Amino acid sequence: MSWLQMLDILKQAHVEYEYWASNPPLACPHCGEPLTPAPGSAEVTLFCTFDGFSYPRDWVRPEIL
Repeated sequence: MSWLQMLDILKQAHVEYEYWASNPPLACPHCGEPLTPAPGSAEVTLFCTFDGFSYPRDWVRPEIL
């Protein structure tokens, strides 16, 4: 593997990270249950019926390791 291939892999990983970090989560980060829309909410509010996680209130953007 060349250094150029390694750089390309890192660029692709960064693009994928930006996509998943900038969109709302699909599942609760604590328990893995799917998030459901809050009833009667005007803004995008998702919550977990199992442990009470709420997006965007409890959301912390993941950091690059």
